[in-house]
Amino acid sequence: MINNETENKYAEEMKAWLMIQVIGRTSINIFNSKKLRREMEDHLDVLLSPGIAGDVNAKLLDFADYFIDSCLSSKAYSTAVFGIMSMSEAGAATRLAQDILEITHDIPKRFGFEEKSVLIRNAFLTKFTEKIQGANKILAELGVEPVRE
Repeated sequence: MINNETENKYAEEMKAWLMIQVIGRTSINIFNSKKLRREMEDHLDVLLSPGIAGDVNAKLLDFADYFIDSCLSSKAYSTAVFGIMSMSEAGAATRLAQDILEITHDIPKRFGFEEKSVLIRNAFLTKFTEKIQGANKILAELGVEPVRE
């Protein structure tokens, strides 16, 4: 189970993750494109900052582990139809994979940060395949190749 100490440890990363999601759902136009691009880069930088041990990849893997556990243990995350019906485990896993792909690839790509987000994407896909039964099948259905070590 996730405790307050762990939540506090990843508060900045969680905020950055959610802000990337918000930016991705914001309409981009000539008036806000530069501002949104700067904000996107700032949030990616938070995720890519080294952890206490100075290892970016280890911090990303730990955050991915925390994030995936948080989503899968959340009743709100695994519900559909305005929170009335629960999703199956496979449905929740597919939703999680879609969210990971959106935030670690699709949104950064729209702002020209596809290469910058590769480490984030690889960490999340690595943890996703470790934690989710049938993960490779889900990712294949979404058109994603497995992460190569």
